[in-house]
Formats: sequence, structure tokens, C-alpha cells
Amino acid sequence: MLKNKIFFCLIFFLSIELFAQKSKLNLAWRSLSDYEETLKEGLGDTTQLFKAKQAIDLALTNETTKSQLKTHVYKFRISYAYFQFQLNSEIKNLELSINDKNERILIAYGNTNLTDFEIASNELTIIKSIDPKFINTIQEGISGDISNLNEDDLKFARSLQQMRLESSNIASGKYKVKKYDDAANYYYKTAFINTILSTSKDTANFYNACIAAAKSKNLDYIIDYNKKMIDAKIAISYNYEAIFNAYIQKNDSVSALENLSMGRKLFPDDIGLLTEETNLFYANDKHQEALDNLKISIQKDSTNALYYLFMGNIYDNLANPKNKLTFKELEKPKNFEELFKNAEKNYLKAIQLNPINKDYLYNSMYNLGAMYNNYGGYIENKKLDKSVNLAKYQKENGEKSQEYYKKAIPYLEESYKIKSDDKYTMNALRLLYFKTNNNTKAKEMDEKMKSIK
Repeated sequence: MLKNKIFFCLIFFLSIELFAQKSKLNLAWRSLSDYEETLKEGLGDTTQLFKAKQAIDLALTNETTKSQLKTHVYKFRISYAYFQFQLNSEIKNLELSINDKNERILIAYGNTNLTDFEIASNELTIIKSIDPKFINTIQEGISGDISNLNEDDLKFARSLQQMRLESSNIASGKYKVKKYDDAANYYYKTAFINTILSTSKDTANFYNACIAAAKSKNLDYIIDYNKKMIDAKIAISYNYEAIFNAYIQKNDSVSALENLSMGRKLFPDDIGLLTEETNLFYANDKHQEALDNLKISIQKDSTNALYYLFMGNIYDNLANPKNKLTFKELEKPKNFEELFKNAEKNYLKAIQLNPINKDYLYNSMYNLGAMYNNYGGYIENKKLDKSVNLAKYQKENGEKSQEYYKKAIPYLEESYKIKSDDKYTMNALRLLYFKTNNNTKAKEMDEKMKSIK
């Protein structure tokens, strides 16, 4: 008999505890409803809102109610109401300093504390995980069929729609005040909320998050937000290129190449990714791979002077190899003549295209002139073969070296016109004028060099 009494007492106390927790939910609901009623009157009784917050926080600490859908729906609405109260307060604070209403609202979104908005956003994720069907019902209601929504569901749906708009406004506000990390975060939240409310993915705001992350110059953010587009299966070539460059700046070439390779497989025709891969091949002395890529690039755009400049530079370096540590010239390769002609042909093509970008034109002119000059010097200083006629050999080599010195001059003169303060170009011309016995021009260039500090 005694045991039965104890058992009855346990049931009694459990019933009291369950009732107490349900009463916390009821108090949260009642206080929130009362607060919303005062808003209609233009007052906004924050005492009721505070009561609602206290009650829902207690409900979230109890094992019985903390995992219930209703608890998290109320937590979402209460937290969002707190954010709106702070936002409206900030808008009022700015009335004296900013006359334009739209500007005032945008700045307020940029300045308002976002803690409660973040809490509401996190609750949305929890709600979706607890009951995906509930979210589907809300989606249907928002689309026009409100027959399955009770009053509380309608209030949740309206808050969700309003939150979607405000998330976008927050993102724009943060971007406006140059808080790019926050802007990226809220463009992403907007995309996430829009995706919940719709059957399609909000590609535009996913992309906006990537752009804001790029403006923040936070490499981890850049990688993270671009990967979110990849994970959502809405990636574009830009995402892979952005991740690649971020990893390069982090000196993580392994991850950079891994992401670039994935991007190239998905977007084989993208010129940006192709160019990045070409640069990587070139930096790692994979000259043939770089040349193969450049040939593909030229097939896609035969008017791009940079591709020909780049090809000319690769052939030039292959024809005239140097020790990477000492920069001392090494023995010419057996196919030197072929490589030299390929370099010359591509430099000339880059010049012929007369690119708007003067750096491309300058480098094409300068590199071709320098290549002719260096070849002239190579011929002039070439070691003599004992079996040849010395006088004849010197005469022929002298004439040939002079031929290339003279070929170099007009290209270096043209590059000097583009950059008249470049001492490397000026010095190369001064020496060439001396070598070709044009002492007057050599002295003139010498004086010009002295005038530049």
C-alpha cells in the first residue's frame, strides 16, 4: 500500500512539472500576443516582450519542452520581435542626423545589434530539422493556400516573410557601412531563408555573399562562401577561381590546384580558369602544359595580345635558359633556332594587335628588343672554334651581331615612348647606340638617365 502511495506521488509531481513547463509556453505565447497587440496601438509594451523572453528561455531549459516544435517557433518569433524593437529604436535615433528616410533605414540596418536576429535565424534551422513538413505547410501558405494555417502559423509565416526582406536589408546596410564580413553573412542568410520559402535556390544572394566576402579580403570567408555555392550545386566558374586565388594567397598550393582541377573539369571552356591553370603551369616550369593551354586560349580569342605575349615569353625562356639561382646563361638548346623564331613570331603578333593595355604593348616591345639584343651579344661573344678561319669568323659574327643590335633598337625605342622613365629601357638603348656607333644618341640617352633621380 505504501509503494502505491509513493508511485502516486511521483505521478502527481511529474504532472505538476509538466503543467509548469506547459504554463511557461502558455506564458510565452500570451505575453508575445499581448506585446503584438500593443504594437498595433503604436506603443510596443516591452514589459510583455521581456516576460515572453523569460518564459521561453525557461521552457528551453526543460527536457520536456526544449525539443518541441512550438517552443522553437515561439523562440523564433520572440527573438525576431526583439530585433525589430532594436531596429526601430535605431531608426528613431537617426532621425535628427539623417533626413532621407531610405538612407536612415539603411544605415539603421547597418548599425543595429544582430544578436537576436541571429538567434531567430538559428531557430529557423532547428525548426526545419524538427519538422520539415511544418516548413512545407508554411511554404504552401505563403504561396497562397492558407487553409492549413492556424493563427499562430500565419504569424510565423508573416514573420518569416518579413525576416527574409530584413535579412536582405541588413546585408545591404552592412555593405553600405563597409562591414563586408557581416554583409557576406547576411546575403547568405537571405539566400538560405529564400530557399526555405521557395522551391528554387536563391542564386543571386548566394553570389552576393561571395562578392561581399571578396570585398572583406578575409581569405577564409572567401573560401567558405564560394564553397557554399558549390555545396548547393549552383556553382559558377567564378567560385572555383575565387577559391583558387584565396588558397594561393594562403600559400596552400595543394588545395589551390585541387579546386582548380575540379573547376576545369566542370567548366572546361572557361577562359578565366584556363588562364589561372596556365599561370600555375608556368610558375612550376611546366612549359609544355602552359603552351598547350595558351593555344586553346588563342583558339577561343585570337585577338588577345596577352596570350601571344605569354607564348613569346615562354619560347624566349626556353630558347635562352638561365640558372635559377645565379641567372647565369646556360648552353643554348639544340632546337634554339626553332624556339627563337617561335618567340619572335608571338612577340610580333602581340605588337601587331596593338593592345589597349599599354603594359602588354610595352612588354611585347621590350621583350622582343631585349631578345634581339641578347642574341646579338651571344653571337658577338661566342667562343671560337680553332678549326675556322679567324678573320672570316669574326667578320661574319660581327656583321650578324650588328644586324640583331640594329633590329633591337626600334622596338626598345617604341617601348621607351610608352615608359620614358624606365631606366632599364634607357640603359639598354644607351648601350645599343654605343655598340652600333651612334655616339650622339648614346650621349643624349646618358644625359636623360642622369636627369632622372
